[in-house]
Amino acid sequence: MRRSLRHAALRLRWHVRRLTRRDVILAAALGVAAAAVIAAVVALVSPKAEQPGETEVTAIDTTGTQRTVAYDEEVVPVTQAPQSTPKDEWHQGSMPYLYQIDPQYKDYPYSNGTLEKQGCGPTSLSMVYIDLTGDTTYGPTEMADFATENGYSTDGNGSSWLLMSEGPEKLGLASTSVANTPEALAAELEAGHPIICNMAPGIFTKVGHYIAIEGLDDEGKALAHDSNSRARSLWHWDLSIICEQARAVWSFSVA
Repeated sequence: MRRSLRHAALRLRWHVRRLTRRDVILAAALGVAAAAVIAAVVALVSPKAEQPGETEVTAIDTTGTQRTVAYDEEVVPVTQAPQSTPKDEWHQGSMPYLYQIDPQYKDYPYSNGTLEKQGCGPTSLSMVYIDLTGDTTYGPTEMADFATENGYSTDGNGSSWLLMSEGPEKLGLASTSVANTPEALAAELEAGHPIICNMAPGIFTKVGHYIAIEGLDDEGKALAHDSNSRARSLWHWDLSIICEQARAVWSFSVA
């Protein structure tokens, strides 16, 4: 056995000595090329880390994981569309999650379009109304009818701000315009007054958008209810981010 190993070693040494300088260089070049090919293949098949764009941010959801923001123009397949809180779970003191893109609401006519495209205003007000009163009369479709009948629905441009400032009085709610500062929003939420914000283009929208805010978590972050995104509804938002992109803010209470 030892003799065989020694013989093999001697033969290997003899072959190595016979290699010319050119052979060594060629072998090294082939090794480098092979390594480059392997690295390229690995890069192609390995998942790439998502890089936020200029207007994207990351935010912490309820599980504490990091995700990139999904914008509202992204198409959500019907099989994956978010499901709203069932009606039999709507009750006072708990803001339901209602989605204008939910298949049961999305095709309902509103603002010379549909709730899916134009219905963030009535859907947000519906969530606030149910939270404050526990009355299940005004779901997203009924609130859309209320807005249309009272002249708060525009012609193809969603909801007028009057839906948030004047409309609530007709529903037995008091609406108050709130200064757009983190301190002012926190004071209203801590007092038990849910909020609706009209958002400018940015993280939440490319055009304009209403979102509801239920309250604050233990760290003072906003619990948003975005009728156009389950992902953004699960994240807890810094009030500074909300204020940077909000055009108007209203708080609500029972009149």
